[in-house]
Amino acid sequence: MKLYEFIPLNSIFVNVDVDSKKDAFKVIANFFEKKNPSLIGQITEKLNERERLGTTTIGNGVAIPHTKVNGLEKTQVLFIRFSSKVDFSAADEKMVDIVFSIIAPETCQSEHLLILSSISNFLKKKDSIQKIRKQRTAEDIYKLFEDS
Repeated sequence: MKLYEFIPLNSIFVNVDVDSKKDAFKVIANFFEKKNPSLIGQITEKLNERERLGTTTIGNGVAIPHTKVNGLEKTQVLFIRFSSKVDFSAADEKMVDIVFSIIAPETCQSEHLLILSSISNFLKKKDSIQKIRKQRTAEDIYKLFEDS
């Protein structure tokens, strides 16, 4: 799976202002809740619950906060690049500025794992993280996802 297949252009956000991981989860939840009003109030709680099990950072300033929620019909993914770096308690101690966030239906068995794998494969490619950081607009990032 290519990233553009599950991250539409309207789910890519750049230069998003946050000042903490807690604030980041609220912003992430807000983006998801705009598309899924029936989930208002659930997503922040579920992201925090998942994060308490262990950090969702994967290193080099990247995090993949993810959770499952009741009432969602289809897995959804957001890409967010923060305007400044935020402490996510990463094992490599690097602050996070790139986030791929996934919410999946509670009953989802494997789709979110395929998406996690696709994101991981993209990030393993040489210079992919630096290329993301160099892109100025959501359109530029989407094009990068298409071309990878």
